[in-house]
Amino acid sequence: MDIKEKIIEKLGEKWFPDLKFFCSEEVLVNAISVLEKLLEKEKNDFAEFLNKKNEDLTFEDLEDDSLLDYFWSILNHFESVESNEKIRKIIEEFMPKLQDFWNEVAYSKPYFEKIVYMNDNLKLDSEQKRILFLAIKSYKDRWIDLPEEKQERIKELNKKLWELSEKFWNNIVDAKKEFEYVIENFEIIKDLPKDVLDLTKNAYKQKFWESKEWYLFDFDPTSVSAIMKYCTGRNVRKDFEKASYTVASSWKYDNRGIILEMLKLKEQKAKILWFKNYAELSLNSKMAESPEQIFDLIIWISQKAKAKAKIEIEELKKYFGLEDLETYDFAYFSRKLKEEKYDVDEQIVKQYFEFENVLNYLFKFVEKFYSIEIKELKIESYHPDVRVYEVWKNKKLISYYFLDAFYRKGKRPWAWADSIRSKQYLPTEKAPVVLNVCNFLKVENWKTTLYMWDVETLFHEFGHAIHEMLSESKYSSLSGFNVEWDFVELPSQLMENWVSSKDSLKLLWKHFETWEYFPDDLIEKLEKLKTFMTGNFVARQNEFALLDMTLYSSKIAENIEELDKNILEIVNKYWLHKREKDYKMYTSFSHIFGGGYAAWYYSYMWAEIFEADVFAKIKEMWMFSPETWKKLLSTIIWQGTRKDASELFFDFMWREVDNKAFMERYWLN
Repeated sequence: MDIKEKIIEKLGEKWFPDLKFFCSEEVLVNAISVLEKLLEKEKNDFAEFLNKKNEDLTFEDLEDDSLLDYFWSILNHFESVESNEKIRKIIEEFMPKLQDFWNEVAYSKPYFEKIVYMNDNLKLDSEQKRILFLAIKSYKDRWIDLPEEKQERIKELNKKLWELSEKFWNNIVDAKKEFEYVIENFEIIKDLPKDVLDLTKNAYKQKFWESKEWYLFDFDPTSVSAIMKYCTGRNVRKDFEKASYTVASSWKYDNRGIILEMLKLKEQKAKILWFKNYAELSLNSKMAESPEQIFDLIIWISQKAKAKAKIEIEELKKYFGLEDLETYDFAYFSRKLKEEKYDVDEQIVKQYFEFENVLNYLFKFVEKFYSIEIKELKIESYHPDVRVYEVWKNKKLISYYFLDAFYRKGKRPWAWADSIRSKQYLPTEKAPVVLNVCNFLKVENWKTTLYMWDVETLFHEFGHAIHEMLSESKYSSLSGFNVEWDFVELPSQLMENWVSSKDSLKLLWKHFETWEYFPDDLIEKLEKLKTFMTGNFVARQNEFALLDMTLYSSKIAENIEELDKNILEIVNKYWLHKREKDYKMYTSFSHIFGGGYAAWYYSYMWAEIFEADVFAKIKEMWMFSPETWKKLLSTIIWQGTRKDASELFFDFMWREVDNKAFMERYWLN
């Protein structure tokens, strides 16, 4: 069989994709040809739909088992986790062609008229009506009646913005790949966790083939965090902080020009669509109503958070007799205060979170309360660390799930959830393929233990995944990933509570060697620490949200120098510590420039206000009660986006949102 035919045949298979095959050399060499063939089929199918008589239309005409979308999602996933020049070249070469087709569909007046006809004339169930309502709204939001020359400009902007976003991401990945920091003096790092010391010591020997007892650090997030918390060398901490906030800010990986162009192009797009700025355009499809509403909310919270943060900083300075406390000192002295005054050692706590035990608990927990079964598949994938599973409910396969948990050079930073194949029921029923990616530090040849915040990250991302997998609608467009973006974080944030809650710690977490449960005295100490340094945390999150919203709602800078100046002024307006001119954090602010959070970063705080309110109700009902979970499932998780987010919240709470629980969580009252 011809390799191109084989690729298409494998894409048509209904089971878990052969990711090892799809990332092979023979597939990548032929990827462009296959993509073009699949694109041609999509174009022909689209033309056939437009030529179909209105009286012959059925709702099923809108359902598309798109092998093109599927293959494209696979390739983009590889580019995120195994970035290399071959995959980048494929994406850069084909994306403009795909964008042209997407633009054609997005501004097709004949297509819009057909879905309006279907909405007005076909016999539809409630889900089909919802899908058509959302589709018609999206066309109206794009101003389908715009003059042709303005439509063409929007299409050009969409293509250019995607291109810039890819360059932005690639610069971050490449800049981080090049970062190396050698530490010769063991004394200043002797307090670092053993797994980090072993990793960096071996990394030095493997790279330089020398017997010296030196340590080679890269941008592994766990290692960087360890330096900031445990390294006694203040200048080293300063170097690492500077490296973190100057990623992709100079030389060949400088993102500043890219960001400035993105800001200008997004403003152009917004104004063509009759919005004052891009922030208004972004919020058009969210729960929040206006930038002003966001500023009022976040600034109000920020003022309370900064007041608490100042008290926290004074406590650190007084306890350690410090005259000044720089930003690169904060994590170090916070950790020491936690150990010395509050008697909590993160290295001891993490012994109760061994990776295999964590994963086992996570699955057993959701199996019990979501009434599902998770079965591991022994499948070779694109990397040995990748775990693959089937998810079953009521004796039916409802989804595939895979987890890529550990840090590697070339992986995009942070953690995320996504799907590479949407739910399909026509022409043959296909289960979706949902994924989580994390960047935990893996310990070779021994057990890997995680920090509590790592475990919360895993639970958070799995919360996204389960929201997608458990959406009951057979239509992928009504899945959990498609709910309003400032509500989509609620199910994932909710899952974090089953890591650190007192009941969870007491009942479920065990020591990785002794298998003893969390000791009661340690649980009580952790309970007291739940509001430890939360003022600084909330103030920092609000700084990001306000920076994001300000950039997209204010006058755009004329040049890079002005952009640097404007951002520094915004940061220093909303943050406690004065930043200097070399502060360029924004050049790697991937959420708002390389991801989907432009003028959306506020959504983390917004969704958490809703989530804290929901969790307070869950605690009231008891968080391990089957009845609690039944209600949560039926009103929010199963629903996906069958209803507006405000309705989903009301169905569970029977009232409007109250921020009391959120403020109490962080002691901001």
